[in-house]
Amino acid sequence: MKKPFKMLTIAVAGSCLLAFTPALAMAQETAVVPIAATSGPITAVPISATLPDTQAVKVTSNVIEETSDLLTVKISVPVISGMLDTAYQDKLNATIKENATKELDRLKALAAEDKKDAEQNDYPFHAYELNVSYELKADGSSSANGILSFTVATYEFTGGAHGGTAVEGFNILNGKEASELTLEQALGEGGIAAAKNAVRYTINKNPENFFWDAITTFKIDADHTYFVDGKGIVNLVFQQYEIAPYAGGIINIPVDETTTTGPSLTLSNKELTTGPNNTQLVPLRKTAEALGYKITWSNKSQSAEVSRDAQWTSVTAGKNSYFFNKMAPIKLGTAPSLIKGSLYVPVEFFGDILKLQVTEKSADGSVVIRG
Repeated sequence: MKKPFKMLTIAVAGSCLLAFTPALAMAQETAVVPIAATSGPITAVPISATLPDTQAVKVTSNVIEETSDLLTVKISVPVISGMLDTAYQDKLNATIKENATKELDRLKALAAEDKKDAEQNDYPFHAYELNVSYELKADGSSSANGILSFTVATYEFTGGAHGGTAVEGFNILNGKEASELTLEQALGEGGIAAAKNAVRYTINKNPENFFWDAITTFKIDADHTYFVDGKGIVNLVFQQYEIAPYAGGIINIPVDETTTTGPSLTLSNKELTTGPNNTQLVPLRKTAEALGYKITWSNKSQSAEVSRDAQWTSVTAGKNSYFFNKMAPIKLGTAPSLIKGSLYVPVEFFGDILKLQVTEKSADGSVVIRG
């Protein structure tokens, strides 16, 4: 089976980069499913984004449908009207339509080539499928902070057990001179760190829905797919197989007041042990990994490196010396201890060194670590 769909890049007025993303993952079409409920936004959009003269933008469909022995197609091309920058709007509409048509022609040619190969090599050919749809998330009005945001979902089947879906987010400031709204602008200062906490929170809440190592291996960069909803909340989009198995589909994670608190872990009294000086000890690997930290153990030095984003430290069994990044080392209640093959650290390691929120519950002796 050949893989269709190269990335389609659309440059509009030199300021907005849009793309119909290729659906290369092999999975069935899956609706965009939010994992966590949203609340209020964590921050106002930090651009000069309160645009009192903005008006609601309308998005309608230009539908392309076709059925043949080569492929079945339904493309709902978004047609935008009502933007303040009409030149930008006209260019955007024309370019989206032109590139959708080019992609359809390219897919037809690829299907014809595959059909010919199938006939020559005596194996069955299954007609291709292409389905493109969109969803308006924020309408560019004053109540939406002048943000026009919509998603385009592209499903394609080119053979094999099933097809795949990919989602792209389009985020534009609807001003007199329209421009692209970047993820960093939408999140504001410190927003990328908050977004990472939101992902960790979501994975930590239902770890069984994700890859076992997703909480320590997921990636967010400036080009990450996202959309802004009608409440002004940034929603990160993770494609099929990016952080979860096929059954997880497309995953949306809101960056809001609930999720940005970060992951948390409750350790029962039975999971704790008492070290020298009556210090409470907690298992390092289990605790740190549940909070999104990567642990690397060195058997030679009997030490463990602990890292998350720009945070880094290391601890050594029997050595009461703790530091964080470039700070001077300090002593805690006791040194890390190897107990039955697992490294334990004092509970204050997570509060004093990693700067997380640690709550000890006197009623049942449990410890809650959050952040």
